[in-house]
Amino acid sequence: MLKLTLVTPTRKFTTDLPVEEVVVPGARGELDILPGHAPLVTTLKTGVLKYREAGQTVYKTAAISWGYLEVYNDQVSVLAETAELPGEIDLERAKAALEIAQKKLMAFSDSTYDLDKFSRKLERAYTRVSIADTQNQ
Repeated sequence: MLKLTLVTPTRKFTTDLPVEEVVVPGARGELDILPGHAPLVTTLKTGVLKYREAGQTVYKTAAISWGYLEVYNDQVSVLAETAELPGEIDLERAKAALEIAQKKLMAFSDSTYDLDKFSRKLERAYTRVSIADTQNQ
């Protein structure tokens, strides 16, 4: 069994929560963490963090923005810039943010900074909409 800790600079979501599996959006692809995983420290990208609590078959999700992951001795620690649970996301507001990010990305200037900035905003908005949409089904 693993123990999951998920925190942001402003909030603790879980501390030592017993889980059987954690799936995170690694900077170079999705990572599936199971008991006995080798020690690991890596960066995370914006995306959906999924975890399955001990004895459960359904995954719970959180939308996270950029962060770090550490796995050591079956302890999984996630420090994310932001994290939101599906029930905390205002779907209409998230859809509006997605539309704004899409428009700004389509009209970006020649600046690489603008392209990166609006790409990150688009990715975050899309992630928020996707998990909020699943909650409402």
